[in-house]
Amino acid sequence: MALRLRDESTMVQKRVQAKNPTKKVPRSIELSVCCQARDIFYHNYVVGSTKPFNFLQTFYLPTCKDEHLSRSVDAVALAYLNYQRQSPSAEQEARQHYVSAIACISAALRSPDEAKQDSTILAILLLDLYEKISNKDPTFYGAWAAHLSGALTLVKLRGDQQFKEPSIVRMLMRLSTNLLISCVASGRPVLADLVALRNTLAAHFPTPADPKWRESDLMIEFASLRQDIEKGVMSDLDAIHALIQLDAKFAKLGQEVPPAWQYKTVQVEVKSSHHYESFHHVHPAEHVAQMWNTLRLTRLSINEFICSRCLNLERRQKSSPALLATHQCATSAIKEMASDICATLPQYIEDPPLSFVQAFTETEPSHTRSKVETRISPAGQPDPTHHLPCYRLIFPLFVAAQSSAVSPSMWKWVIKQLRFMADYHAIENAMSAAKILESGEKPEIWKVYAMLGSYAFVC
Repeated sequence: MALRLRDESTMVQKRVQAKNPTKKVPRSIELSVCCQARDIFYHNYVVGSTKPFNFLQTFYLPTCKDEHLSRSVDAVALAYLNYQRQSPSAEQEARQHYVSAIACISAALRSPDEAKQDSTILAILLLDLYEKISNKDPTFYGAWAAHLSGALTLVKLRGDQQFKEPSIVRMLMRLSTNLLISCVASGRPVLADLVALRNTLAAHFPTPADPKWRESDLMIEFASLRQDIEKGVMSDLDAIHALIQLDAKFAKLGQEVPPAWQYKTVQVEVKSSHHYESFHHVHPAEHVAQMWNTLRLTRLSINEFICSRCLNLERRQKSSPALLATHQCATSAIKEMASDICATLPQYIEDPPLSFVQAFTETEPSHTRSKVETRISPAGQPDPTHHLPCYRLIFPLFVAAQSSAVSPSMWKWVIKQLRFMADYHAIENAMSAAKILESGEKPEIWKVYAMLGSYAFVC
């Protein structure tokens, strides 16, 4: 009798599986909108390259029991998600968390102890950030500035003990910086309490020679001088002299930056579409580029003031050789600042090839090369981490293109770059800025700064 053998392994496997069914593991876990928002917010504001809110790690955890702080985190995170994705559900949920956070903070302020807690000031600081993302009105009235003023009042009540903790000092430095920017953007005088806070912080600041801190001190002088000029308390001639002296201080700051804050100027044989001239600047980190562009756009504004005062004098009296020379010098400074702003663009507008990054690192010691920011992604694919670095270039480019000394070629080039940002990175406000330039309108530059979200994106 013939012996038949059959492979029963498949049948046996099915019987075993039937007796011991295994649970299917989902291929992915769907995160709630709020969780997604927190992740994106943390990446860009707390643990990212610039980390303007890095102190948040000390005070806030997912298990945070301070409801006013957790509600504030969710409100600003959802508002930022809505900005990025234009999500109606995120916008609605952000508003709900904002209203809830306001109620929780109001309750905390009624308690003398809770009002002085770190979490209360931090929650207020986050709600101010929410306002900058959601409300584009640059006036110093209403919630656009009310949160910061309230936080400053609480700081005064807390005494000097708060300045001994490094994380709290960093939080208060962010408060002082944001309040200073609000004063500059709104044309409001710098508050005496803000100056007092900065003086106290300076005594505890670990590196008093930090260029960004020195730049902020000069911005206080700029805000005060601009106030005096616009109120008419200074003659045109006195204003010109004061503006020249302030411009010299900013120029000196640029000459004295430490090596870690310096950039490389790289000449190119063939210009790309993102080169206005045959060179570009390469910065070791994005916050360095921010510091330089703030210096440039402020110097550009100062020299615009000088030019306007010179024109006033020329209309009322005969031009003198000295006045003409001053006017020409200011015009040259405007052109130089605008050119340097444009030279910042190639490093950050799209994903650079490795050879581009090496332009900076090849001349650096090997132990410092890892500090240079690189953003390399597959060819043709926008890198998500480029969104904010690109966004932060919109305002300096707008100021350069709107300057009195801008050439038609630079004006067209800036518009082209802004349109590229809108198409490649889907940055809607880049298109808005381009359309303002194309319209020929001349809005006050700080109104455009507010439209772009102020320091919510340019920290």
